[in-house]
Amino acid sequence: MIVKHKDQLAGTSRTLTTADFSTIRFLLREDGVGLAMTDVKYHANVDATYRYKNHVEVVYCLEGEATLEDLETGEVHHIRPGTLWALPNHEQVRYVSLTPTRLISIFVPALAGPEVHDEEGSFPLL
Repeated sequence: MIVKHKDQLAGTSRTLTTADFSTIRFLLREDGVGLAMTDVKYHANVDATYRYKNHVEVVYCLEGEATLEDLETGEVHHIRPGTLWALPNHEQVRYVSLTPTRLISIFVPALAGPEVHDEEGSFPLL
């Protein structure tokens, strides 16, 4: 059984803070469950384009509002609390936070832990 509280992870290598977001990485590859789960907080007015070439991402919005654009189809979705999206085909998307947002993200395969977005907006496979 794995039980963790975010207070236990604060200030450890499982936290990451950038100019645009902060994240707590609750589950990583070393936990042995086959996926990674992160709690992500974006600041308002963040405009991020990414495509996870090495991971499938599933995201659930807990707080805030944003738009999510599929850059292949041009389809734009309004993101608000209760919205889930999945990128099973490694879609390239543009995420724009209209307000501060809080998301739960799940990655398969699991992140190793130190990954950060590369210049193409993807995580390398470590």
